[in-house]
Amino acid sequence: MIKAHNTQRKWEEVKDFIVDGLDSIHASEKIFNAKFTQQVEEKLKTASGRRYALTCASGSHAITMSLRANNINPGDNVIIPNYSCPATLSSVMVMGAIPVFCEIDEHGMMSMEHLPDCMNDKVKAVLATGLYGDVHDHQTIKDFCSRNNLTYINDAAQSQFAKYKGVESLSLGDVVCMSFADNKVIPVAGTYGAVLTDSEDLYNKLRALRKNGKPTRLEPYSTAGYSSQPEEEKAVQILASWQHFYKWQKRKQEISRYYFENFKNKITIRPRPTYSGWNAHKFAIMVDDKFSAHKKMLDAGVETEQHYADNFATLPWTPKTDKKFPMTDRFVKQSLTIPNNPFMTDAEVEIVTKKVIDILA
Repeated sequence: MIKAHNTQRKWEEVKDFIVDGLDSIHASEKIFNAKFTQQVEEKLKTASGRRYALTCASGSHAITMSLRANNINPGDNVIIPNYSCPATLSSVMVMGAIPVFCEIDEHGMMSMEHLPDCMNDKVKAVLATGLYGDVHDHQTIKDFCSRNNLTYINDAAQSQFAKYKGVESLSLGDVVCMSFADNKVIPVAGTYGAVLTDSEDLYNKLRALRKNGKPTRLEPYSTAGYSSQPEEEKAVQILASWQHFYKWQKRKQEISRYYFENFKNKITIRPRPTYSGWNAHKFAIMVDDKFSAHKKMLDAGVETEQHYADNFATLPWTPKTDKKFPMTDRFVKQSLTIPNNPFMTDAEVEIVTKKVIDILA
């Protein structure tokens, strides 16, 4: 079976660093928020140009805490893309805010044509998600938020280290939320998150929120918070993967170029925005029915992924709307992600290419 992520092969490249790090952690008896966490947060500040970086338990926590730190309260409205990973929706609703669903464009991201229609007097923020490794239309969203006095949260879980017109995506927005997982450009086993900001006030609020409202043992409680304090073990994993970042990115781009060349005039590829410098996070093709295509490819020995399977506006527990979302429906039905992980061999890339063309063309 040709794997979507090849975590075993990744482990062979990072395990020595991680095992040494775990030895160091247990010898120091400092499990949370110590030297490895500080190294990661410094690297994030350098990479993004932001003044502050805080790691946390997940990208979902990063979003929810960012909303709370910006005084988004239960009942306030937050504009989100109608099609995204589940965390985009759940991170808003779990803290009591109400999502306003914006249709997506042909790239699979928030449609700037439909964004103005989402505005109402209860909207307090826009949560813009860059999907598939591309950046959303930053300037249009920034201008929209400025005109309407809204908080602009950049969900860069998938677009981290991509570029918007040559500018690092982690520098965009009032707050940046990141996540780390086995399929991210800096992978870890499990899940982890980070929040980036230039605001000292937000930084201090986030420090409290990520540790049950009490940032350190002797500091006073300031609010109720989350059990989301930074773990040294996850920081070691990030540092281990970061050592290979440029090599892995180069390989993913090489694989993707091969797909682009061989699929031309044969397979429909998710169109990419011209303003975005892609980080090769996901290579998505558009098929007639991704659910049946996934099964056919699995039967042929290739593991694909069905990103994503939900139209948020039609879920039984989300706010009801009369709006139609034809582009969302198209992506829900057609968007299939094929393997482009950096641990694939040339032979595996060729096999995937041939099977996609033979089975799905």
